[in-house]
Amino acid sequence: MNNSKNKKMRPAYIENILLWMVMFIGFVTLLFFVINYASIIRIKDNMDALSDYAASRIARQGTGTDMITELNDIRIGTIKNIESSNLVCNSTTDTPPTFQVIFITETTNNSIKFYTGKITSKRVVFNEVNSETVSCKLTVTLSN
Repeated sequence: MNNSKNKKMRPAYIENILLWMVMFIGFVTLLFFVINYASIIRIKDNMDALSDYAASRIARQGTGTDMITELNDIRIGTIKNIESSNLVCNSTTDTPPTFQVIFITETTNNSIKFYTGKITSKRVVFNEVNSETVSCKLTVTLSN
């Protein structure tokens, strides 16, 4: 009689082990998605800070030579060092004048797992220096 009970209970042990393995794999996968999403949010937040600062700086003082140094002070370690070749600015005179500074920050490569799109940040502020429309684009590279 004991033999028949043991034969009936063996599949329950296997099912229990398989259930715990599936739950563990699901938990680990969910954990990686949460960590990856948190890093995307951190990068996006820093790119917003770069765009905010650069747009307001250009609106008050123009581009200037020390702006790249100031942007490098703001960036996080996930973003590689910003060089002057990464920043392209164009000025246009519109009729009627628009008095605006448009600053766009975007990534060139995306080494984040499970996310292949570009991360972009855009700020538009009032141009306090002149009546031109200043349009700037900062391209940043993410480090692996």
